[in-house]
Amino acid sequence: MAARSVGLNHVGLCVRDVAAAVAFYRDVAGFEVRVSPFRMAGEWFDTLTWNDGAEIEVAMLALGGFTLQLVGYHAAGADPVAPGHNHPGNPHLCIDVDDVEAKHAEVAALGAHRPTVIVDIVGTGARSFYVQDPDGTPVEFLQMPAR
Repeated sequence: MAARSVGLNHVGLCVRDVAAAVAFYRDVAGFEVRVSPFRMAGEWFDTLTWNDGAEIEVAMLALGGFTLQLVGYHAAGADPVAPGHNHPGNPHLCIDVDDVEAKHAEVAALGAHRPTVIVDIVGTGARSFYVQDPDGTPVEFLQMPAR
């Protein structure tokens, strides 16, 4: 019998500063910290990730049944890639909100995150805006139309 995939466990983001990323995803995006930052290293991890000598710091956050893993390398890391939608392999996160106007005002009031204007997504009735996390990863806040 062939194995089958049964669900998505988590998505991991490699970040420069785990504490700064935790603060952003907790305070701006509304995630709950499930596992506070801790360090790990070892031959097992080198084997798993094809990255000899790696030492990482990890935190696990959750929002609405989704788990986000934040990983910062303290040893054997690499140079950051350029952020943005137009760089293959780069992620963006999209977070559902129930009031995009209120969320936009909340993020703007924090001062440091420079949200885009709210846009109407043509033909969908959805509205959204973007900010960037501390590493430049685009984070979208999306309000879908009422059904």
